[in-house]
Amino acid sequence: MKRLIATAALAGLVASPAFAQSYQYNPAEGPYLGAGIGHASLDNEGLSWLDRNGFNTDDSDTGYKLFAGYQFNPNFAVEASYVDLGDFSASGAEGGDSVNLELGIDGFTAALVGKLPIQNGFSVHGKLGMIAWDADIDGNATVDGTYYRETAGEDGTDPFYGIGAEYEIDQVMMRAEYERYDISDSGEDFEVDLFSASLGYRF
Repeated sequence: MKRLIATAALAGLVASPAFAQSYQYNPAEGPYLGAGIGHASLDNEGLSWLDRNGFNTDDSDTGYKLFAGYQFNPNFAVEASYVDLGDFSASGAEGGDSVNLELGIDGFTAALVGKLPIQNGFSVHGKLGMIAWDADIDGNATVDGTYYRETAGEDGTDPFYGIGAEYEIDQVMMRAEYERYDISDSGEDFEVDLFSASLGYRF
């Protein structure tokens, strides 16, 4: 019995380093998680028309995202995220009449990421994917003393793309990115640009 216990203990001591080594962190592959915050701006003809006609418009807001990915090798990864592109608004008043509109956009994305390592943990990358977006529109108006309010929701799937730079140290990744979301609904285009900074961790 003692010999059996000693043999098992010896086998455990031999196997433990090999087991730990099999799970050793590899910067060239593996999963990662992260979160980012940035500046989102909307380019839309309808909002531009309201601005040209005297409405007060706000076409930018704070955006944020949560992302998870898996890197297969130094040059290729897949990535999914939840992104909130912020709220955009327009308002105007003349005499006793007034109009207020607000648009919020968020969604889930899936993308292919191509990466080019430079040196010492620094790399650049490009991404191409799709966003399943959801838009909420809230509007109210007062016309001739009568108050009106309407809310609506739209959704769809459209492409997005981006470029960025990344620096990694001790499994912590720091990113700076630009992403363009080309959203189209009922023939109207909503182009949202997101400039963001992110922190992540590689496992």
